Amino acid sequence: MKRKGRTVDRVGFQDRYDPDRLRAELSTRDFGRVMRYGEQVTSTNDVILDMAEASAPHGAVCLADEQTAGRGRRGYRWFSPPGCGIWASVLLRPRMSASRTPPLTLCSGAAVARALEAATGVTVEIKWPNDLLIRNRKVAGILAETRVTAADQPVVVVGMGINVNHTRDLFPDDLSDSATSLRIESGGPVPRQDLLMAVLASFESAYERFMVSGFESLLAEVNARLAWRGRMVEAESPAGTAGRVSRVEEEGGLLLEGKDHGPVVIRSGSIRLHSDQ
Repeated sequence: MKRKGRTVDRVGFQDRYDPDRLRAELSTRDFGRVMRYGEQVTSTNDVILDMAEASAPHGAVCLADEQTAGRGRRGYRWFSPPGCGIWASVLLRPRMSASRTPPLTLCSGAAVARALEAATGVTVEIKWPNDLLIRNRKVAGILAETRVTAADQPVVVVGMGINVNHTRDLFPDDLSDSATSLRIESGGPVPRQDLLMAVLASFESAYERFMVSGFESLLAEVNARLAWRGRMVEAESPAGTAGRVSRVEEEGGLLLEGKDHGPVVIRSGSIRLHSDQ
């Protein structure tokens, strides 16, 4: 297989899902108990949104071996080749107003990071608001999308893209400097199916804490994992805002300590390292 002038050696790092064994061995109460598996889908978020409209229950999961149109925030494409990553979406039906759901992205990020660390022993950080980094390279991304019913009861879909067994040569040129995988960072392959079960169990536990005790119950863990703390960053919104990363605040916004102004909280968009970093 050729990709932008590189020869991709796919031997030895692909593993296959066994959906029947996966369902039988799950330790979760709700997450994954209803599961739709496809070898190839456009986007697991799109599939699970369709499932939601067809009354799929809380905790339903769409899992794919490959996405042909996987996406991240702001419509960016998520590279989702077959046989080497976890591409999955979870359907949540939280009994709360839609205005209280934004911190679910950070909650899920903390839960996924915890599972990845337990599986590999490699430190995983959260780049606000939705990326997971290892040694400053992206290993996973979270995409949460919310739909509101007529009764103001939100349906939240949390999509997860996790680079598990990619080799360095598999990444296209435009990702080669910014992306990584668990295999690259840990030095060996990671069984996707076992990792997925651990991720779902960790996510379900974090979600239940969020529903019972609010985002405050997970805030300390999120801040302990916060990437770029103390480093100067530029925020996408408000445009031109810059400051040093301080902490995530109680409603999920990112507090920046301004260079020429006081603290400012970023509540949407994304951040990037300042050009002098």
